Amino acid sequence: MSRAEPVLCARGVEAKYGERPVVRGVDLEVSPGELWVILGPNGAGKSTFLRTLLGLHPLSAGALTLFGRPIAHWSRPELAKKVAWVPQAFEPAFGFTGLELVTMGRSPHLGAWGLPSHRDVARAREVMQELGLAELAARPATLLSGGEQRLLLLARAIVQAPELLLLDEPTAFLDLRHQVETLRTVRERTRAGLAAVAVLHDVNLASAYADRVLLLQEGRVLASGPTREVLQGSTLEALYGVPMIEVAGAGGQPVFAPRFS
Repeated sequence: MSRAEPVLCARGVEAKYGERPVVRGVDLEVSPGELWVILGPNGAGKSTFLRTLLGLHPLSAGALTLFGRPIAHWSRPELAKKVAWVPQAFEPAFGFTGLELVTMGRSPHLGAWGLPSHRDVARAREVMQELGLAELAARPATLLSGGEQRLLLLARAIVQAPELLLLDEPTAFLDLRHQVETLRTVRERTRAGLAAVAVLHDVNLASAYADRVLLLQEGRVLASGPTREVLQGSTLEALYGVPMIEVAGAGGQPVFAPRFS
């Protein structure tokens, strides 16, 4: 089955910090219904690349289009109606509850007064219930754990009703059950037509949930494509510089682990 027209298209994308190149000539096409996962060692440029896709970091070379338009032609309010962002780091504003934080996801769609309707709040409660966060609704967001805050950010992004979801280490600070539930939630929505790109560190979570993967090494593409084709023990050894063991898991899904001497 052919892929749908991409909602995100990156061609030869490069990004720098000062004069230091961080992302070097990266290509990526993301279509509706796809979950892409970006893997790579620390300092490989994963987060910088994701921020560049969103226009939060300047593009130093290459071309980047979202929904067929160059990134520079999008205003921030326009983009917020199409793209949701789950950042790696987050400092919740003092005084907001969990429910209020999640309801902020409706902000791009509000009218001139910027006040959420009863329907907006009800939608926020529905998503919190779905993600098992209902008990956090009345709690101050600043008093929640890093993992709880991370789950609220995912809920906020879903409430935003985006067509493209970008997630920077969405499973950080989460226990195993919530890691699985987070990626299951994202994949369920991609099956319904959402396009998503997530930076992860866990190769096995990528193997289980990603449709396609992008491997970055020192800012360059080591490999890119369908998960089963790209995630191979030899490729991961080249990516991380450690010997890997690959075994067949349930349903033939490969499972990877470092080989200890």
